[in-house]
Amino acid sequence: MLRSVLILSLLASTQSPGASTDSVDVTSRRGDAPEAVLTLPEGSCAIVVEKATQSLFLYQGTPQSTPELIEVVRVNTGEEGGDKQYEGDLRTPEGIYFFTGIIDGNDLPAEYGVRAFVTDYPNIFDRLVGKHGNNIWLHATNEPERISNGFNTRGCVVVTNEDLDRLTPLIRVGPYTGSTVLIVKEKLHRLEPAEARALRDEMRQLVARWEAAWESMDIDRYMNFYSRAFRSMGSDYNALQDYKGRLTRQYEYVKVDISNLHIFAHDGEMIAAFDQRYESDRYRTQSAKRLYFKSEEDGWKIVAETSRNTPLKPAEPEPAEAEIRRIIADWEKAWESMDTDSYIAFYSKTFRSRGMDYAAYHAYKDRLNRQYKYIKVDISNLRIFPRSGGMVAAFDQLYESDGYRAQSSKRLYLVLEEKGWRIVEETSQDRL
Repeated sequence: MLRSVLILSLLASTQSPGASTDSVDVTSRRGDAPEAVLTLPEGSCAIVVEKATQSLFLYQGTPQSTPELIEVVRVNTGEEGGDKQYEGDLRTPEGIYFFTGIIDGNDLPAEYGVRAFVTDYPNIFDRLVGKHGNNIWLHATNEPERISNGFNTRGCVVVTNEDLDRLTPLIRVGPYTGSTVLIVKEKLHRLEPAEARALRDEMRQLVARWEAAWESMDIDRYMNFYSRAFRSMGSDYNALQDYKGRLTRQYEYVKVDISNLHIFAHDGEMIAAFDQRYESDRYRTQSAKRLYFKSEEDGWKIVAETSRNTPLKPAEPEPAEAEIRRIIADWEKAWESMDTDSYIAFYSKTFRSRGMDYAAYHAYKDRLNRQYKYIKVDISNLRIFPRSGGMVAAFDQLYESDGYRAQSSKRLYLVLEEKGWRIVEETSQDRL
């Protein structure tokens, strides 16, 4: 089984700033599978910088979410070798960074060229180990000879004006999923196609298992994905566990849908960035989320996570949910029609509720229909969610007849039988 040891061993060799910096041909590397870019959906791009060869590799996503190399650009990185540790050490940081802003060249000294893209250095991983500093950018230069000389920046990644003009239309800036990533390494390790596929599948499955654990509402199973060193959004491990435990006791179900998954790796660190749609019986939201994983003794663990809400898009109803909504609407009409046979047809012969079985409930409804002159039912706030073996329809109900009026919170429990969905149980709680 492919495990975290693989990524930890990927940086097998490095070169110092004195190494060869001959340009790299795109054609010779087009089939490369970089271990730094594991999952890249179509429409997204990733920039990978190899300090040893002073090269920038631009990858674009494919329909299979695999990276495809489309361009190689000569760059210039920090004057000093090694990973950045503190402000003023003249080193280019190594890791996974996202672009957070863009500064036009008119607002910058001439040495920065046509524009600069701001990165999020120090990122979450950097801050966890005490690295500091700021203003690490990908920027241009009005002095092309700086690029040919190499290794003479104060820590930024520098390209020519012409190259940055070509790259700019492909760079997305911001906190949302799909924003362009900048990954910096001393020496890249390239995988064989089978090796890349296995590693990519393993990381995707890791995220899928995290998603499934959340939906299971099993707190121990869910928290097993988190590091004891977890720190994020004002919470540590214990605070997160308490918070999720409270929600689990409060909600009846949790549903999580992940899409647009991006996965990037760097020496025992991994970021999974994706769009997330979250739904429970009380809350629904859509967000851009990032999970920050580190390789620990017992596997990959989440040390931090970030989430930014995005406009909630209407979700396509699941086939079962859409059918249940139609059934509830027809059930409501049948009840108002006071046709007992039409109404009871929505119920299973195994129905049990409020001390009545199917036959007793049939007789009870028949008596009420003969007693009342009219029945009116208004349903609001309808929620449909799965339950083991079936579905639940929960809603607020206003019931009115010429002899009785009540407002209640109601739940219908349905199972799929040979002739379709049927109600096997119902509960009702009066509201004042």
